[in-house]
Amino acid sequence: MDYVVLDLEWNGAYSRRRKKNINEIIDIGAVRLDSAFNVIGRYSMLITPQIGKKLNKYVQELTHISYDELESAHHTFTHALKKFNEFARDSIILTWGTTDILTMMSNCEYFLHENRPHFLKYYIDLQDFCQRALSRSNPGKQLGLTAVAQMLDIEYDESEMHRALADSELEAKCFEALYDREREKELLKKADDEFYRRLTFKNHYLTDIDSPHVDKNELYAVCEHCGKRMQIKSRWKSKNRGFKARAICPDCGIPSYAMVRFKRKFDCVEVKRFVVPIAEEDGENADE
Repeated sequence: MDYVVLDLEWNGAYSRRRKKNINEIIDIGAVRLDSAFNVIGRYSMLITPQIGKKLNKYVQELTHISYDELESAHHTFTHALKKFNEFARDSIILTWGTTDILTMMSNCEYFLHENRPHFLKYYIDLQDFCQRALSRSNPGKQLGLTAVAQMLDIEYDESEMHRALADSELEAKCFEALYDREREKELLKKADDEFYRRLTFKNHYLTDIDSPHVDKNELYAVCEHCGKRMQIKSRWKSKNRGFKARAICPDCGIPSYAMVRFKRKFDCVEVKRFVVPIAEEDGENADE
């Protein structure tokens, strides 16, 4: 199956009809690769905005696209998407992070009243793909496209970056340089119902202590000095995207605030704990 590396540029526009801001796509670029990473097709199309009637200054400076260029393109999003559906048929779609896919979904929903693009059957998050390949040299650091290109000594023209086609071509080179069949198997996703549920799920902190997702057995603190579990001396209260209580170590005797945060993710709840000595916390009353 071929690969299609897709990149988008968009303009933040306010929709009076929806009464909210929409990231309106203004530039679609893509390259199609065969299994040997030969470029067998290119797609590039500017789109005349239908929501926003002026370009954000930041977008103009970043992309070097003028509103006159877009207006003279005479391509609607619907037309551009139809042509791209033909271009990307029967391929694996790759984007640098999932933001482009989410933006494509929101534009499909706005203009076509359906949020699942027809071209998206199989998907790889290329940023995650590269991140995992380079994780040993950059543990925990999220890498941008140009940073990855520099690490791989891939040449690119800085003046052409942030145009959809140029970005997709550079992304394709990074993909080829870091390709690993086992990593592809691991990260290749079928665009089924679970894929969309996972993609659109928004991680969030739980602030209701009675939520069924809050495991009250996790409401404890560990002393940073001796590693023993601390005694909780007050009720847990919702505070700073988590829960807070007064605590004291039975051995060290240091009064502290214990903080526990529960972050709800698609398939798990992440728990993090903090201990802050009361004397060091600005603006807090030790007798609270």
